[in-house]
Amino acid sequence: MSNKCLQCGSDYEITDEDLAFYEKVSPIIGDKKYSIPAPGMCPPCRQQRRLSFRNERKLYTRKSDMSGKNIISIYSPDKPYKVYDQEEWWSDKWDPLEYGRDFDFGRNFADQFRELYQNVPRISLHTINNENSYYTCYTLNLKNCYLIFGAGDCEDCRYGKYVAYCKDSADLLAVYSSEFCYQAVACDGCYGCRFLTNCRNCSDCTMIEDCGGCKNCIACFGLRQKQYCFMNKQLSREEFEKIAKEYEYLTHANIEDLHKKLDQLKADLPHSQSHIYASENCSGDGIYNCKNCLSSFDCKDCEDCKYLHNSPKCLCTYDSVYCAPDGLQFCYNVCSCVGTNLVVCYFVWYCDNVYYSMDCINSRDLLGCVGLKNKQYCIFNKQYSKEKYEALSGRIIEHMKSMGEWGEFFPYKLTPCCYNETVAAEYFPLTKEQALAAGSSWRDPDNDQVNGDDYFVPPNDIRKVDDSICEKVLKCEITGRQYKIVPQELKFYKKMKLPIPRRHSDQRHYDRMKLHDAYQIFAIECDKCGKSIRSIYEKDTEQKIFCEECYLKEVY
Repeated sequence: MSNKCLQCGSDYEITDEDLAFYEKVSPIIGDKKYSIPAPGMCPPCRQQRRLSFRNERKLYTRKSDMSGKNIISIYSPDKPYKVYDQEEWWSDKWDPLEYGRDFDFGRNFADQFRELYQNVPRISLHTINNENSYYTCYTLNLKNCYLIFGAGDCEDCRYGKYVAYCKDSADLLAVYSSEFCYQAVACDGCYGCRFLTNCRNCSDCTMIEDCGGCKNCIACFGLRQKQYCFMNKQLSREEFEKIAKEYEYLTHANIEDLHKKLDQLKADLPHSQSHIYASENCSGDGIYNCKNCLSSFDCKDCEDCKYLHNSPKCLCTYDSVYCAPDGLQFCYNVCSCVGTNLVVCYFVWYCDNVYYSMDCINSRDLLGCVGLKNKQYCIFNKQYSKEKYEALSGRIIEHMKSMGEWGEFFPYKLTPCCYNETVAAEYFPLTKEQALAAGSSWRDPDNDQVNGDDYFVPPNDIRKVDDSICEKVLKCEITGRQYKIVPQELKFYKKMKLPIPRRHSDQRHYDRMKLHDAYQIFAIECDKCGKSIRSIYEKDTEQKIFCEECYLKEVY
């Protein structure tokens, strides 16, 4: 059936399979099922709403509201919340049940929930089980990592977003199981590579794109199982090593030269309709080893999912973004979660049967809760018996249905951060006026530009850089923002034979996002056989877009 989005007014389809899913994951509380209705917004607007709750990169210095010490937090000092440092929030020095309250059936759910979460202390940074990785957020099981966001099971990694199972790498976006890599975008299983996009199982390569199983290649596109290639030309080992010597130590000049060579090369070569590997009945991009995953992006080891983004190991889940590496099962409309049977949750980790809650850990059977750890049968942070929980939660859900709230994600007015601080601003940019009109908030950015000429310009060759650079202030060539090089970072650049970056880490992140294909799907025709396909490329693109069958014939 066709619906009209309540936010943007566009038409979108709800299939019979979708309706069956909503019924399948509808909560059963006691002996009654509480059916989830079809969503009232189109998939992009639903995604925008979820992303508006997640601030990854905007870090601030503020005081802990428990100890008064200086801490780093995703909440600016002017936010109206109590904020505790991680150890303080995890400690038993405070009890979130002290903030419990009764539900008022004379008011809507959203307004009462907002009052609750504005009072419950918030954790400064969302992290679990990290070692020497303080300057990270939405991370777990990290060791020696710095400015990594949305990552799990990584070691010695710096500057990245959505990174899992990686080691000793930097400047990453949507990368799995890779080691000793730099400037990697949408890659899996790579080693010893620099500047790579949409590649898998490649090693010792520089400036490659859409390559699989390649070794010792430079400035190549669309190759499979090749070695000793330069600009897609097969060379002998001796010929290749002579060229490779020119690019052993990269400078900004020869990096730009390689970029131009790769762009010229791929302009006349066919592109695959999308990047889907070892998967069955899937649509989207950046999909690895999945089955029956539709309109999904940057997913691995998932099955029977739809509208999934940046989420590994998920089963029977719709409308999820940024789940933890341990995955989701039978979940709907969640952001930054891991667990089973979750409905409309934000940062709920290792929980079961939790609905409309935030910042809850290792708990089950919750409705409308904030900041609970190891709890069960709670509503609005108030403890109940099993019988009272089932009866009251059922009444509240029926009340939410009557108010049109049940099944929809939290409204913008509940987002804990300002719109331009969140991931939503990266994918769905709005002006200040538009964000405020939508019900969100806005924060005018701080000025951290370098004034005058009081900054250091590093040498173009890493061999000419010494440890003193870690004491210098550098200036981003694009934004003018100041930044510094940390010792571990310098060691990595020397090992990888890379020049010191001339851009702030945030600007490098935005540069990588431009290399990542858009999270959209378009109906076009294959430029080789003419059949209708669903592609990540628009119809009017200048590139040649082949269906999967035609593309595989071309590259193998």
